[in-house]
Amino acid sequence: MDLERLTAQLTEGCERFGVPGAQVGLLRGDERVVACVGSVGVDQGSAAVEPATAFHAGSIAKSLAALLVVDAARHGLLDLDLPCSDQAEGLWSDTPRALMSHTTGRQNVLPDLGEDIVAFVDRVGSMPPVHEPGRFSYGNANWSVLDLLLRRRAGGSFEELAVTALGDGTTFGMPGGAALGHVAMPGQAVSTVPSEYAEAASAAGSRWWATADQLLDYAAVHLGDGDRFHPDDVRELRRPHVAVPGATISDAWGLGWALWSRGEHSAFGWAGYTGGHRAFLRCFPDQDAALVVLANSAGPLLGPPGGSALFDALLPDLLTVLGVPALPGADRPRSGRPTSELAGSYGPVALAADGEDDLLLEAAAFGEPQPIRHERVGGDTFVAQGVPVGGMPIAVDADLLYLGPFAVPRQ
Repeated sequence: MDLERLTAQLTEGCERFGVPGAQVGLLRGDERVVACVGSVGVDQGSAAVEPATAFHAGSIAKSLAALLVVDAARHGLLDLDLPCSDQAEGLWSDTPRALMSHTTGRQNVLPDLGEDIVAFVDRVGSMPPVHEPGRFSYGNANWSVLDLLLRRRAGGSFEELAVTALGDGTTFGMPGGAALGHVAMPGQAVSTVPSEYAEAASAAGSRWWATADQLLDYAAVHLGDGDRFHPDDVRELRRPHVAVPGATISDAWGLGWALWSRGEHSAFGWAGYTGGHRAFLRCFPDQDAALVVLANSAGPLLGPPGGSALFDALLPDLLTVLGVPALPGADRPRSGRPTSELAGSYGPVALAADGEDDLLLEAAAFGEPQPIRHERVGGDTFVAQGVPVGGMPIAVDADLLYLGPFAVPRQ
């Protein structure tokens, strides 16, 4: 694994996609390399990114929260398949397994800054569901319920149990010297944005900060089937629990992990999508390998620039370096419903038919001034014309539009 070549690729990608600073870490067996480029901020005199520079890990924390919940169940402190409301007062009627697999149908909501976790769980619990239980839809609020369950049954909050499990170097809340958050928009200068989020969403990924080295250590726990955790519990997190409609982000979801199984390519992992950071962790059990990409720049939800574009651009070469087979396209049906049946309003966005296999996505709410043409890639899944790096496929499943993992009901 050539550090000089990796650093050159990372430098070029950061310059291309408006990323002030980044780390890339690669792990293959006992071999490891970490490349660092750029700076923690855009102001003159900002410190250089070093191996010890922490980035916002974001929703990668969901897999850690799931591991702690499954571990608590192994020790008899809670039950994965019993409604949470039967295990502790004031929680939802969903089971921990349903919460972790994102099959509750609950609203995808984040707490207000400073909102009490109990008040937040009560507030979201009273909201009408997005859809009936059993279907996949990503829900950040689920993880606050799991945090409360850990507090009431396992003797500590998510953060407290995580530090016990991973060690005192585990950091919640932005540490000194960390990479600042930034936003990169087409045709605009990169700007700094706040990087602190509500403590009530910690188990969903609001407060975990880590370096590439620390996330590679965490990946090694899962690739090694356990460390201090039971091997069956580590493997349970990457067992498919529900299919992802349209394979917009992955083929399936386990308990805290997205899952890919396409021919010779097998992987599990997830990403952090916070306001000013992008963090990616992906593990390849067949090759005993993992990769981490950390970037202190977010871009538009639906395409470049930013850290998502950086990851997409680097991924093919990183897979080659690790000896991992290339990620092929998903296995989708050749044809789907007529686009005229898919057109309509879905929450803040709208779809308009433009021929048999094209849709126009109107997403002004996400900063897109003009409709984006999407082309059918199979079934009812569509990708933006030209397949821009950093973008997310969209899919329609019955009455739900999936923007990546997020389900929006038809109005």
